Amino acid sequence: MDAFALDPKKVQDISDHLLDDRGRLRISSARMLEGTTAQERLLFGVRQGVYSFPTDELCEFLRSRIKGRIAIEIGAGHGILAQELSIPATDNRQQEDPELKAYYAQIGQPTVPYGENVEKLDAAAAVAKYQPHVVIACWVTHRFDPDRPYAGGSVTGVDEASIIESCDEYIFIGNERVHAHKPIWEMPHEKLMPSWLYSRAVNGSREFIATWRRCRIASV
Repeated sequence: MDAFALDPKKVQDISDHLLDDRGRLRISSARMLEGTTAQERLLFGVRQGVYSFPTDELCEFLRSRIKGRIAIEIGAGHGILAQELSIPATDNRQQEDPELKAYYAQIGQPTVPYGENVEKLDAAAAVAKYQPHVVIACWVTHRFDPDRPYAGGSVTGVDEASIIESCDEYIFIGNERVHAHKPIWEMPHEKLMPSWLYSRAVNGSREFIATWRRCRIASV
C-alpha cells in the first residue's frame, strides 16, 4: 500500500461524524462523506483502523445482491457492515497477536478494534463453517504466491480463488490502485464503480465493487 505524509494538525478530525456515542464506527451516508476530504478520511482511517467506509448506499446494494441467501463477511474488522446486514462477521483477528500489536505500537499506528460480533475465523474456516452462498470482503489482502511475487499479498492473506470456488458469489469492495494486482482479476468478474463508495485511499484512483461467480457445469 502507498505511504503518504500527513500532518494531523492541518487536517480536520471527522470522528464526531463517523463514531457513535461509545466510540464505535457507524454506518454513514455517502452524502456526509462527500463533504469530507481524502486527507480527512485517511487520518480517521489510520487512527481507527478503517480502510473502507460502510455507507447506507453500500448496505442497500449488498442487501439487493444477497436477496435472502446465506451470506458472511470475511476480514470483517470492526464488524459494523456485517452487523447492519444481519450476517455473520468473521476475521482472523491477526492484529490481536502480541508481536503484531507491538509492531504497530512501534510505528505509532493503532490496531483494528475488532467488533464484539466478529468471530475469530480465517476465511477458509469461515466458509467451511457457514457454507455461505455469498461471501463479502472489504479491502482484504490476497494470499502471497511465491511463484508470482510481483502480485504482492501476504502469507496470511486470503486464498480468494478458493473462496470463489466455494460459494455462489464473492463480492469484494476495494480501491483500483491498492488492489490492482489481485490474481483473481484473471477470472471472469463484474466490476462497478458507484459514486457512493469511499475509503481511506489518497492515490487518486476509484473505489470499486467487484463480483465473481462460481462457474457451474451444467448436468446433462
